[in-house]
Amino acid sequence: MTTFFIGLLVGLLVMLIPFWLRARSAKATRQHLIDSLDAIGAGRHDVRMYPYRSPGAEMPVFDAFNRMSEHVERTFEEMSQERDLLRHILQNMTTGVIYLRSDGEVQMVNEAAARLFRRPVEQWHDRDHWTVFRNYHLGAAVDHALLFGTPWTDELVIREGTTVRIRLVPILSSTRTQNRPDHAHDVLMLVTDVSEWRRLEHMRSEFVANVSHELKTPIAAIRGFAETLLDEEEEAIGETAPAEGANNSMRQKFLRTIYDESIRMGNLVQDLLELSKLEATDSRVEPISVDLQSIVDRAFERVRHTATARHIELRLEHVPRVNVWADPDMLLQVFLNLLANAIHYSPEGSMVTVTWDVLIDRVKVHVRDNGSGIPKESLNRVFERFYRVEKHRSRASGGTGLGLAIVKHIVSALGGEVGVDSVEGEGSDFWFTLSRLDTNIVNLPFGIK
Repeated sequence: MTTFFIGLLVGLLVMLIPFWLRARSAKATRQHLIDSLDAIGAGRHDVRMYPYRSPGAEMPVFDAFNRMSEHVERTFEEMSQERDLLRHILQNMTTGVIYLRSDGEVQMVNEAAARLFRRPVEQWHDRDHWTVFRNYHLGAAVDHALLFGTPWTDELVIREGTTVRIRLVPILSSTRTQNRPDHAHDVLMLVTDVSEWRRLEHMRSEFVANVSHELKTPIAAIRGFAETLLDEEEEAIGETAPAEGANNSMRQKFLRTIYDESIRMGNLVQDLLELSKLEATDSRVEPISVDLQSIVDRAFERVRHTATARHIELRLEHVPRVNVWADPDMLLQVFLNLLANAIHYSPEGSMVTVTWDVLIDRVKVHVRDNGSGIPKESLNRVFERFYRVEKHRSRASGGTGLGLAIVKHIVSALGGEVGVDSVEGEGSDFWFTLSRLDTNIVNLPFGIK
């Protein structure tokens, strides 16, 4: 009986030994796997699993792990190369790049931004943007972008002689905000140095103004002398014999050409001076509340003689009276230029119409004509300086090519927009917008759009 139990115990032990060996091997394999995963997590992507570390383990486990490890290593190398490439690009860009976290602190800055703001890179990281920029206008824009995701672009003078154009690009990352109910944004700030462009623009503006001013006196002299000679020539023609009349008529023709060209040159110089003055003072415009209809009435009176000479009717459509935020003299100049342009390009016996639409916070003004219209390819260029759709006709009518450029500059200075809609053969609709001030609109049937 004792021998039986001893045999049974030995049999059980013999049967349990393989299970124990397998469990031990599985434990060793599991520990080997844990150690290998920890190594990968610590950054050792070249770790591999080999059978000698866990005798008896199944090879498919090692092969699967090694394939995963090789893939992680390749992916990490590719990402490292891309990171190094992006870092190289960022550090060699002439545009300043600053990355702000959603908490308003600087996470990344490149060398260009450090040079522009005269602050070493070491003084940027993990610092609140208010302590770095110290500019209320910029700080408020950054806060607005961080909180509401509002993009922003503007130019700032960060110190004497240095003007930068700053663009704020809000970035909403799902990985950063998935656990946040507020959905705060990160902000990418792009800073471009435009100091040289502004300096050249200022030099060009000053040069044009100085040259135009110097040309005023000789042009006025030429015009005065030509006008005097024309008067004398007309008197002489009536007193001379027919044989000499032909020569006098030819001289009169030449004098008339000189006189007409001197007027055209005088108008060009006047427009150049006007444009230079606008460029020098557009930041100091002081708009007030202006009755729009009263300005249109003044403009009609100024151009009525020219319109009557060509049998062109000037018409103000029945529109609600409204006040706009503008400079009266500058707004009058806008209407004079648009009306003169419409009259010059309208056929005799046609009509030029002024009307406007009252919007929620703006007024959209239209100056329409029944002229030949503007080709589609020229619509985007009509507000450029000296651009002419019909060059020969513009010169014949005495146009300078600056009238619409002045209109665009004035409207932009007043915070509005300008544009044109036109169909060849049907006419053109030049429009611009201004801020509306009054809240009680007369003639309510027109409504607010």
